[in-house]
Amino acid sequence: MTITSPRTFRALSTAVLVATAALAGPATASAAEQPTAAVRPAVAGAAAMDFTEVHVWATGVNVRNADSGMPFERCKTFPSRQNCQVVATVSRTTVTAYCQKQGELISDAGYSSRWWTYVKSPSEMWGWVNNVYITGDEHLAHVSDCTF
Repeated sequence: MTITSPRTFRALSTAVLVATAALAGPATASAAEQPTAAVRPAVAGAAAMDFTEVHVWATGVNVRNADSGMPFERCKTFPSRQNCQVVATVSRTTVTAYCQKQGELISDAGYSSRWWTYVKSPSEMWGWVNNVYITGDEHLAHVSDCTF
């Protein structure tokens, strides 16, 4: 099989990492307690963190991520408009959150935040959303901090 694009390669790599994380889950937890492989993001330590739900209160909010390699590493290390491209948009919806970390300061609608949350959009795309657009405080108490 020939892989022709970085996006295809990343999708296949993600599938392998997700499957590996699913198999490496805790042996004592029941199958009902563990998230399925389809909801695990392909990031280091995925099996060790809990997922939670967050509410995006605004409309047309950009979900940002980057292709594999250095662009992905820059986006993962410091979420920002410059480092991460738009991969989806969400509007007034609840999404699955994985973790949060500091990145670019965003100000909108009278709020400001340096915190970004890694979420799964309704279109199944994972990416960063600034906490300005998520209901709650600047740093969300119920979302784990990212370990990567």
